[in-house]
Amino acid sequence: MVKLMAFDLDGTTLISPHLLPAANRQALLAAAKRGVLLVPATGRMRDYIPKEISQLPIGYAITSNGGGVYDMKTGQAVVQNLIPHEKALQIQAVLEDYPIYVEYYRDGSAITRRGLPERAKAGMLPPKKWRFLEGKNYTFTEDFRKMLEETGLCPEKINLPYIVGEDRVQLWGRLEKLGGLRLTSSVSDNIEINSEAAHKGGALRALADKLGIDLSEVMAIGDNGNDVTMLQAAGYSVAVGDAAPQALAAAKYQTSPHDQNGLAQAVERFILTDA
Repeated sequence: MVKLMAFDLDGTTLISPHLLPAANRQALLAAAKRGVLLVPATGRMRDYIPKEISQLPIGYAITSNGGGVYDMKTGQAVVQNLIPHEKALQIQAVLEDYPIYVEYYRDGSAITRRGLPERAKAGMLPPKKWRFLEGKNYTFTEDFRKMLEETGLCPEKINLPYIVGEDRVQLWGRLEKLGGLRLTSSVSDNIEINSEAAHKGGALRALADKLGIDLSEVMAIGDNGNDVTMLQAAGYSVAVGDAAPQALAAAKYQTSPHDQNGLAQAVERFILTDA
């Protein structure tokens, strides 16, 4: 019997950054009516979870790939796996060698450098990526390194929305050499930087333990590399049909593609259909 359902957002539950299909919405509401605790599990920060999801009866949210788990009623973090301050400084020293868009996630919100959103639309990011900048209530800084030094910030996540080609390969390798980090991609042209301890699976385990729910009573559904540890942890693990190979390999079950109501079908099979 499923007591908690952890569901990835982009590429799993949503078919665009803010579009929740009616079938998926109704399935999630039906699951909640059955007493299942709904837990979005996303690479997004807390404050970028769209209202289409936040207005559902959700109790907790796994955010920033497990960097922060929040009680959505109070907005308070109940689990945190942060990048150590000294490691963040090392990362920033590497990032300064690349002309890329950078976001730091802190306490459920985002920090970027003043002027970067404007530069993004002037050519730094392709138009398909502009939608990921909209609706974010940024805190702006003039200088990332100075901000880190002055605040002692330990980020939940450092997000690089777009980096491709040889720069991507080189940067990934340099970040790996720093050690103590977990690098993932929720889409093929981004890099998401977390503490090695931060991942959706670990956050799901910690939350389930806190709530007294056995992992055999947990269902997880996802589509990409940052969902793998969550799929490995859950008793019921489902990948949408158009998921990345590593997610398909990690899941016990497969449903229809995300844009063909795959999530709704999985809820029907594992939660709404009585055994």
